[in-house]
Amino acid sequence: MGDYDEETAFLGQMGPYFWVTFFLLNTVFVSTGFNGLYIIFAGAAPKHSCLIPEINLTEEWRNAIIPFTTVGGEEVQSQCSRYTLAVVKNLSDEGYIPERDVNLTNLSQERCLDGWNYSKDIYQSTIVTEWNLVCDNQWKVPFASSTLFVGYLFGSLISGQLSD
Repeated sequence: MGDYDEETAFLGQMGPYFWVTFFLLNTVFVSTGFNGLYIIFAGAAPKHSCLIPEINLTEEWRNAIIPFTTVGGEEVQSQCSRYTLAVVKNLSDEGYIPERDVNLTNLSQERCLDGWNYSKDIYQSTIVTEWNLVCDNQWKVPFASSTLFVGYLFGSLISGQLSD
């Protein structure tokens, strides 16, 4: 093996031109690395629940229409389903009270047909809230990120050949 300084002597000395070029190139390359991190913030899924349309429901039924599920050993409201709206409306109109007159576990459930309510505690808006990429559509967020990196792969292969 030869001497490293001798092998790279044709590049010249490390003067001011070298350092300016070095920092400018690294600024560009480091900043492009952050492009892959955008999906962490743009694709964040805030807490959400089914949107309950403005129909005539008692306050008890409005609070009970979202079923509870167990996630990680903790009881939380379901994010992707609700009790069937027509059934709940009929029970509310007849004056029944949830958990006193009606056992909620026996009621049928349906998907969120009217959309979702999103928490705005952390994010005001993300691609998830704009395009409703939750529940059945949540696979689209990682798919978009994977597609970006597949594009980088093919772009690198093509531009690498073109640059040679």
